[in-house]
Amino acid sequence: MPRTSASLRAALLGAAAVAPLVLAIAPAAAHVTIDVSTTEAGETARVRMEVPHGCAGSATTELAVRMPAGVSELAAETTDRWSAQAAADAVTFRTDDPLPDALADEVSFSVRLPDEVGAVLVFPVVQRCEVGESAWTEVAADAASRDELEQPAPVVVVTGADGSGAAPAVGPPDDRVMAYGAVGLVAAGCLASGAVLVLRRRRA
Repeated sequence: MPRTSASLRAALLGAAAVAPLVLAIAPAAAHVTIDVSTTEAGETARVRMEVPHGCAGSATTELAVRMPAGVSELAAETTDRWSAQAAADAVTFRTDDPLPDALADEVSFSVRLPDEVGAVLVFPVVQRCEVGESAWTEVAADAASRDELEQPAPVVVVTGADGSGAAPAVGPPDDRVMAYGAVGLVAAGCLASGAVLVLRRRRA
């Protein structure tokens, strides 16, 4: 076998060995997450909640979000798919057009954040589907145990006007995302190094 073909084959085999690992572990990061327009104490924040998948393959029909103590002035936005119903301490999004498991979507609402800098705001979410439901309601006792949660509730930490106070923790903190990225870089590196090796051999 020519040396060039052998080098290319080795590079592809190395990438192939890593790629299944990337595919196998990436879904573990697919939590229900939230993103806020501001974390500043006393300000009104627009909260966007992303739903990345259904319930074990079943399409999503409802999202019920409980508000943490301290927030106020809750207002929810109805979309083409989702009908929003807001109460004093919760908002529910329902749809007659269930969101397929393979698709992601988002809903949004707004709240006024409390004045307490450093306040930890937990937004428990119950995702109901055509078959079954997923309760994103787990709360870690401390930062060290956050990665152990299977269905963490989204979290926001209130900051000062200049960003002082506790750093914002939007969505379930998950250091494993960095690990997924690192594995992806390893896979890309295998392909890149193999391509460079082949080019060098050809030039020689």
